[in-house]
Amino acid sequence: MIIRNIKEFINIINNKKILSVDLGKKKVGLAISNTKHTITTPIKNILRNKLFHENIKKIIFEYNVGAILVGLPLNNDKSLNKISQFIVDISKNMDLYLIENKINLPIFFWDENFSSFEAETLVRDFYKGKKIDKFAAKIFLDDFIREYTLLDEKEN
Repeated sequence: MIIRNIKEFINIINNKKILSVDLGKKKVGLAISNTKHTITTPIKNILRNKLFHENIKKIIFEYNVGAILVGLPLNNDKSLNKISQFIVDISKNMDLYLIENKINLPIFFWDENFSSFEAETLVRDFYKGKKIDKFAAKIFLDDFIREYTLLDEKEN
């Protein structure tokens, strides 16, 4: 189920692992948090092919995922562009697939601008610019957790 309100998403994710998904045209980077949201780990890159939905389902069960965070590259004014609309559409299809398979996880979009650039800079020496997608997923998952922790602290 796609969630549009950050406070609603935060209320749902308490003590649940978050799967961060960096959707690309061909590759998808995945990272996961622990249940306390104190550690994030890049886990793998998968192909966005005809097995994509099945692979996501397997990962959800393997890692006991409780929520999904999808990176959305927004314009500077926070509006959608062609790429972000493409990602929203893929996410809606993923959500429908999961619901059809009796998996009802909250899905939330998070602005991931520059996460791929940061990931490439971070791992350039090791990967020569390849397979950075899972690191981009980790970067915007870290960003989300940092932001919602600050939001939570302000309210308490």
